[in-house]
Parts: sequence; C-alpha cells; structure tokens
Amino acid sequence: MTTSASERRPASLEEDRPTLLSRRLLSLPLALLDLIVGIMFALVALSVWIGADYIERNETGLVGPAGFPRGVALIFGALALAMAVRGALGLRLNRRPMVEFAQPLAVLAAMVLAVAYPILLGYFDYYLVTGPWLVALFLVTGNRKPLPILLYAAGFLLFTKLVFEKLMGVPLP
Repeated sequence: MTTSASERRPASLEEDRPTLLSRRLLSLPLALLDLIVGIMFALVALSVWIGADYIERNETGLVGPAGFPRGVALIFGALALAMAVRGALGLRLNRRPMVEFAQPLAVLAAMVLAVAYPILLGYFDYYLVTGPWLVALFLVTGNRKPLPILLYAAGFLLFTKLVFEKLMGVPLP
C-alpha cells in the first residue's frame, strides 16, 4: 500500500502549515539535494585523492600504499559525479519529488557537531572533547534528562578507557 508523504508525517507536524523553511519541517526538491550532495561528495573524493599524496610511496600511479585511497577516491568521485548529473538533469527536466526533513535545525546542528568533532580532537584531548560533545549530541537529538545524559557520556568514556587504553593498549588522542 503506497502512502503519500503527508500521510506518513507525524500529527504534531500537521499543526503548522509547513512552508519551504519552518522550524518543524523543511521540504526540498530531491533533484536539488542530489546535485548538492553529489558536488559535496565529489569534493570529498578529490580531497582523498590529494591526501593520498601524503602517504609515503615509492611507485607512481595506483600501485603502492597510496593506491587504496586513490582507488576509493576514483570510485567515490565517479559515483558522486553521477549523482550530481542525475540531480542536474532532474532540475532541468523539472522533476519535483520533494524530500521532507522533520526538525531541520536539529539535523543541521547534528551535522555541525559531526564535522566539529574531528577538528576539536586535533586541538584538544579525547576526553576533554568527547564528554561535552556527547552531551551536546544528546541534547540535539532530543534527550532532555540530565542524569541519563551524564551517565551515558561518562559510561562511554569509561568504556573507551577500559577497552582501548587498558585492554588493547591503544592510547586515545
């Protein structure tokens, strides 16, 4: 049985009449998202290709230690470009299936946290970054109970300390 997007939408979102951008619902054309994400992924593939230059290698081309990341970059880049082309064609042909994001601000905040985490790890200690980062992530994802948030974060930090540093002998950054 096929259902439309409006039939799958939670009742709480029906209270507001969604516009293109509202606090509760963001609706964008699928073709536009394909184009944007395809371009972003192509840039990631390009950065992986360029980053492979930093791997010490004696051979040229795809042979040697740099070969694996370059091979991944080629495959990832080709698929990303195909996705971008599909999006551009969809926009040109005026195809308008829409993709809806419930709570777009929370999705954006989670994306910012995901990008910020490895950057912060480059400057600060693992435990100093991960604890507050987990608390922020729990808040963004809708968990509002302070005691469970603190227990989850502390439990995760304890688990990683015991497993990686004590059991496996792998120091965390």
